[in-house]
Amino acid sequence: MQAASAEAPFSSAEYLFEVKWDGLRCVLFRDDGGDVRLRDRSMNDITADMPEVVAAARRVPPGSVIDGELVATDDEGRPDYPRLRQRLAGGARMRNEIPTAYLAFDALYLEGKPLMRQPVVRRRARLAKAVEAGGHLFVPDHITEDGVELFEACLERGLEGVVAKHQQSPYVPGQRSPFWLKVKAVKSDDFVVIGWTGEKPFDALVVGYHEDGRLLPCGTVGGGYDDEATRALMTRFYARWNPKDGSKPLTPAAALRAAQQHVRSEDRWKHPRYWAAWSLWGLPD
Repeated sequence: MQAASAEAPFSSAEYLFEVKWDGLRCVLFRDDGGDVRLRDRSMNDITADMPEVVAAARRVPPGSVIDGELVATDDEGRPDYPRLRQRLAGGARMRNEIPTAYLAFDALYLEGKPLMRQPVVRRRARLAKAVEAGGHLFVPDHITEDGVELFEACLERGLEGVVAKHQQSPYVPGQRSPFWLKVKAVKSDDFVVIGWTGEKPFDALVVGYHEDGRLLPCGTVGGGYDDEATRALMTRFYARWNPKDGSKPLTPAAALRAAQQHVRSEDRWKHPRYWAAWSLWGLPD
């Protein structure tokens, strides 16, 4: 279940409000035999990469399915997505260098009992009662009614924003529901990567957006992705490159022209810091 976007923060007695965590949405499964599996929103299994979360999840009752966010934090305890991305790339070997935590905010099943038709306020109450928080597993608090106050607190702390959930909303898997509304304190948008500039490949990404059937440039993104992410991008880009005309995109100009014709990627540009979440698709085979 995903949240729709709201234009501005609001307060309402019909909603509960919680922090929007800047991490990776994951579903945690603990089967009747006690085994734990952790899967991202695309159902990729990342269990082996997060042994500290798996160990903490032993406190979740068997026969449970939990929805939540996987996060890594900075020195001030705020979620740090670039650090999480680095941990995901490094896997379990980086568990001590970049530990993660799982923030459980909803329960689809608890002890074998389905909860999705129950209102979120009841699901949250049962989750908080059933799961013993601590270590690398937490059940974050929420507030009722005062959404604007929470949003202002997120602004002050540099957190991503707020999610408002109608107190009577059921859980609808795989859908974006108007009963859940996200309000971002950190502004972001989605752009198409159309090429790169700089002295070496991918020094800065040239990004644009579609409008009325046209691809319009809107600037560059030159930070927020490290050398490891750059190498991964280059590897995926060139490994899948097979132009039928025999050209070789070895220069910024060539890469830019080719990208404009063939590449469909997603880049999320965040201010005051930038990070890129690439989803390469549509490259010619």
